[in-house]
Amino acid sequence: MTRRTVARARLRQAGLSLVSVLVAILVFALGTLSLASIYSLAVPAVSVNEQAVDTAAFGNQLWGLLQANPTVIASVFGSSSPSTGSSVTYTASSYSSAPAVLQPWLSNLFVNSATLLPNASVTLTAGQTADSTNCTAASATTTLCGVTMSLSWTPIGGSTRTQAFSYQIGF
Repeated sequence: MTRRTVARARLRQAGLSLVSVLVAILVFALGTLSLASIYSLAVPAVSVNEQAVDTAAFGNQLWGLLQANPTVIASVFGSSSPSTGSSVTYTASSYSSAPAVLQPWLSNLFVNSATLLPNASVTLTAGQTADSTNCTAASATTTLCGVTMSLSWTPIGGSTRTQAFSYQIGF
């Protein structure tokens, strides 16, 4: 090959063709569309996870409430010695029947738009103590009881989720 032939070959290969540019744009567009579809799947998952984190805060609030006032157990179950397995369920339409001490906590769960869990319900169940004796809630100093709180909610467009918390009061 002469110098002239080599120079012409280099000139023909010096730039990108229009087809190469179009293929590159197509590959970039497909990549961008796939990222957008992944984003649309991730956003609902994030909100459901935020709701699950909120349930931990509600669990801690109830725990604080039960520690500060153990006799609330007797008012919730209507007895100073609730039988093991006794349960009470509150929803957005029935929480006003709860004992007065629980109503601000339940209101935060069912009414407050910042912490509202969609289609939520709270079930409180009396259980045995850590040493397998029956629950007694006669006074603040003699209350010994196990309590389980089950918090269920249904995210918009999702299936029902449940988070359960178990407490031992008086130990």
